[in-house]
Amino acid sequence: MYVPHCKYDIFISYAHVDDLPFPGSSAGHARGWVTTFVGCLKTRLAQKLGRSDAYSLWMDHEMESWPYISQQLLSNIRDSASLVVVLSPGYVASPWCQRERNAFLALLEEHVARPVFLVERERVEDEFPAELMDRKIFRFWVQEREGKAPRILGVPCPDPADHEYYNQIDDLCQDIATNLKRLRGAGGAVTALAASSPSSLAPAMAPRGRVYLAQVTDDLDLQRNSVKRYLEQAGVEVLPATWYSQDPKIFRAHAEQDLERCDLFVQLISETAGKRPEDLPQGYPQFQLELALATDKPILQWRNPTLDCAAIEDKAHQAFLTATTVRSEGLEDFKGEILRRLVTPPVTHGLKKSVYVFVDMESADRPFAEQICDILDRYGAEYVLPVQSDNPTENRHDLEQNLVECDALIVIYGSATKTWVRGQLQEARKSVALRKTPLRALAVFEGPPEEKAPLDMKIQGMQVLDHRKGINEHQVRQFLDSLVVAEAGS
Repeated sequence: MYVPHCKYDIFISYAHVDDLPFPGSSAGHARGWVTTFVGCLKTRLAQKLGRSDAYSLWMDHEMESWPYISQQLLSNIRDSASLVVVLSPGYVASPWCQRERNAFLALLEEHVARPVFLVERERVEDEFPAELMDRKIFRFWVQEREGKAPRILGVPCPDPADHEYYNQIDDLCQDIATNLKRLRGAGGAVTALAASSPSSLAPAMAPRGRVYLAQVTDDLDLQRNSVKRYLEQAGVEVLPATWYSQDPKIFRAHAEQDLERCDLFVQLISETAGKRPEDLPQGYPQFQLELALATDKPILQWRNPTLDCAAIEDKAHQAFLTATTVRSEGLEDFKGEILRRLVTPPVTHGLKKSVYVFVDMESADRPFAEQICDILDRYGAEYVLPVQSDNPTENRHDLEQNLVECDALIVIYGSATKTWVRGQLQEARKSVALRKTPLRALAVFEGPPEEKAPLDMKIQGMQVLDHRKGINEHQVRQFLDSLVVAEAGS
């Protein structure tokens, strides 16, 4: 045993039906899912603790043979330092598993607090045991196709190329090892450890920061796990540490508590809007964003750069995907941006004097232009949009005034025609003679739709920035950086 005064360090609770080998399995693959899983767990845990005999593990291969829990089994449960529950529809439906689980959880209601680790072998959804709702979950299934059943990792046997299966094994073993080491250091005084409280897993040293990594739709589980591992390896504490109850009131209470502690709200979103129950019509992704906005936390969102937002029929979800806080880039780049934000939060660029940006656009591109303006405002830049009245003379006067007075010019090339954009650039070129100081920056921001004719035009100092698949805030920041350089040289 590893933890003093405990007969077993780990007790495995599972449903017999989840350990049945698939018919026709070859001799080398005749073991059931749970037995194979426990074998992997034993190997990895031995590596983390130093020896294969460093700890003791109990797994009952003759379970459910009796209608009641024997005194011997009850004693084994009571004398175990931790519990690993293999959750599945079969586990939830099993009276035996429920009795076994309740026997262990009864200890938590007394004076003894012990860690409980949840392994969700198969999606449980609404059948999730309420008494386990606030525990950390290691999910061994992935939703790869919308509308189809999730794929269970390791079925019928683990594939060496299935990195997610082994990633989850590694994450689980890391948490188990951390808990066992703490219990061992406490001399087996399990009362000193909160009941599987993930906060007890926090490193002894202060974290580099705290990130609220929003819960995601099923299709993004793998990406969320990848971001979570990256941040934790970098010394960042990731919240929430447990899986929230899906009851909106309970969800809100837990989320607000975690958001209050975090430095940055991070969210991964996709074309899947997720479930929208009657008592939460906006859905959980939008709900979490609303809570973050209410707490005034910095927000950083990600979507796949290959996602065609214009093809999203749900206009509310389309707007959600194209918000100014959403970055459309590779996931690895996004991970790096999270750490950069923690080190240097997005504030104004510290310009010696205010910067006045003219964002020139056609009326059809106004929503896109307004999103750009929101980012400019957030970074401390002033901006102006063109007057668009029924009076051509008034519009012309406003254009000429803006071109002369602005420090920087952005021309939006979204739904506007090539001819219109070229005309605005020609006007900017003519205004040079009327300006008191040179224009510090000029850029054409290409917005959606993706297909558009090339401008076949380049004037001095002009940048062309691609935002056809959605606004790339990093490029907007680079544009502002060019103003800093221009100011320094003036």
